This record gives sequence, structure tokens and C-alpha cells, in this order.
Amino acid sequence: MSLRLETRLAELVLAEGGRLIEVHYREGFDLDTEGLMEVQVRRGELTRERCAMLAFFHPGTLSDLEVMRVDYFGKTNANDQLIALAIVTQDNLGESMSAVYYSYHPQTFPTRIFRVEADARAWIQEQLKAST
Repeated sequence: MSLRLETRLAELVLAEGGRLIEVHYREGFDLDTEGLMEVQVRRGELTRERCAMLAFFHPGTLSDLEVMRVDYFGKTNANDQLIALAIVTQDNLGESMSAVYYSYHPQTFPTRIFRVEADARAWIQEQLKAST
């Protein structure tokens, strides 16, 4: 089983001994529904075990309103697999769009948005510890 997968929009890395999937969205790409769904489908190829997810978005990647219409997590096994999701975004637009998205598509796992990677990692570690 690979510890790293590539999609058109992102690189997925299995870390923390299989307890964390890191999703690094590529700079310079606008996110679209097909690409975001591909990331969620490929997530299941990295591991089927329960784990957390940490997603990194570059400025300007969250700008297309069409991506807000689909519950990518609900259409996959995310609600059974994910313990928590931390989103690291570097701009106000990404933070606002993420907040709106999760208000329209609430998940069964805790979700938080961060500007600082270290804060996101600390929160994810707390969620992982609480789940054991």
C-alpha cells in the first residue's frame, strides 16, 4: 500500500503511523467538483482505517462557488473513517468559504479551520488522543 498518492489537484500523504492523511492542494489550481471528489475517493486508497485529515489550501484555490454544492465527505465513507478534519488556509476568502461550506454540509466528525499549521497539528493530535 502506498503512503503517498497524487491527484490532479493534490498530493495525499499517509502520516503519523497511518493515523493522519495530509492533503496538500496544489498552488495555482482552482478547485472544482471533479477534482475535490477525486481527492475524497483516493483518500480511501491510502487507508481504510479510522484516521484524521489535515488539508492545506493555498490562497485563491477556494474561489469557485460551484464546489459548495456537493457534500464530498457525505458521498464517500468519510463520516465512518474520519476522526477529525483540520483545514489550513492562508487567505480570508478560503477561510470564509470553508466556514460557509461546513455550515451547509455539517459532518459527524469535528472540523476546524486554522491559519497556522502548528495550531492545526496540535488540535489534530488532541483529537487523535481523544479517539483512542
